[in-house]
Amino acid sequence: MTVKKWTTRLALAASLSVAGFAAPSFAEEAPKSIRIGYSLAKSGPNAPGGDTTVRPNYEMWVKEVNANGGLMLSAYGKKVPIEVVEYDDRSSTEEAVRAIERLITQDKVDLLLPPWGTAVNLAVAPLFDKHGYPQVGTTNLTDKADQFAKRWPGHFFLLGSSGMYADALMDVLGNAKKEGKIGNKVAMISVADGFGVDSASAARKAAAKHGFELVLDKTYPVGSSDLSSLLNEAKASGADTFIAYSYPPDTILISDQARVVGLNPKVFYTGVGTQFPFFPGKYGAAAIEGQMSLGVLTVTRNPSWTTAHVIRK
Repeated sequence: MTVKKWTTRLALAASLSVAGFAAPSFAEEAPKSIRIGYSLAKSGPNAPGGDTTVRPNYEMWVKEVNANGGLMLSAYGKKVPIEVVEYDDRSSTEEAVRAIERLITQDKVDLLLPPWGTAVNLAVAPLFDKHGYPQVGTTNLTDKADQFAKRWPGHFFLLGSSGMYADALMDVLGNAKKEGKIGNKVAMISVADGFGVDSASAARKAAAKHGFELVLDKTYPVGSSDLSSLLNEAKASGADTFIAYSYPPDTILISDQARVVGLNPKVFYTGVGTQFPFFPGKYGAAAIEGQMSLGVLTVTRNPSWTTAHVIRK
């Protein structure tokens, strides 16, 4: 039975049960398990992101559901355990596509969970759509979300668009500029991957709208091990604002090397990873006060991470 037919039948049975009708009887017996598959990077630059924000949630959910007897299939009136099939995409979009194809055609999983990262999610989206699997985009950010949603009706973008984040950042910086706290020069670097390309594009538009001048706008390859030359360029540019649309390994690299080269602008903004638990653990709350990133931090857990402190005097 195809995923679409299987999920549609279960949804129908569930809706009839909720409405007070008896669930329909099926010729098929209940499956012995529900097979769920996913492909996540265990190596490469995407591994820290997957290991922090995705894999623990997948594993915790499976563990808790199975410990409680399994997943309830209301159509059959019984619980069945979850079986997991996982592959390592090694931070490669090509490997992720092969893994998803294998999960669908060979492992014949009942449900696919999404990978980590913008580029990988968009690379496998056509396969999810072709075979009728819903894709919940929890870690992909793009300004083409509306366009892609029309192309892939089962793809749900939960992070919004790159423009939303860029506009919010430039609103904050624009207010600081009006108050005379910063100048209008911005130095920006971005990882040459889906997240970096899309975010930098949105930032250029937002910066122009708020009257900022991009005095540095360069990309760097995925997996770079030395960004000191770009950071020195940012320092030499005289920009009060430094923006890096970076992935977790790059965020750590940039934060480390900025200290070495003496890059200490009034606004220091880094990308994915700044929000992760290991980040304050590595640098300490006092050391990272003033470092900005996308998203929201819970102020009650660490009062030093408030917007009042992100623009240095």
